[in-house]
Amino acid sequence: MSSLRKHIHKDYIERARAYHQKKQALRKLKLKAALRDPDEFYLKRIKTKKFGVFYKLKRRAHKYPEDDLESILLKKEIKEVNVELEEVNLELKEVNLELEEVNQELEEVNADIEVMTREARELRKLLYDMQKRKENATVENPNQFIDDGVLMETQEIGGS
Repeated sequence: MSSLRKHIHKDYIERARAYHQKKQALRKLKLKAALRDPDEFYLKRIKTKKFGVFYKLKRRAHKYPEDDLESILLKKEIKEVNVELEEVNLELKEVNLELEEVNQELEEVNADIEVMTREARELRKLLYDMQKRKENATVENPNQFIDDGVLMETQEIGGS
């Protein structure tokens, strides 16, 4: 045999031995698992419950460690507070819109009041002027208090 062939053959033998060793180890583990008593204590025994012949995982009451539970509860509370905060913000926006509408109506009313007060001042001034003219009117010309721009029948008759 050539040296290259010897080397390849040697490598093949090593790999074959490793393969057979692993195969035997797996056979032993399978046999051990088959012969194992299911009632014997092992870690998974705490987490499983026997239903007839079969074992099933119990539902864990505490899925998370206590520290994790506290953080999860805090996160849930934070989410609830955020939801409440969003609701309050929506209500606040609605109230602000209503307040803006009321402010616009109030501005319109104030503008109307300003116009009415101006007109009332003008009317008072006119009344005051008319009363002064009436007081200053002579007996000979009783229609003297009427504005010059307005001609009335009595003025035409009395003035001609």
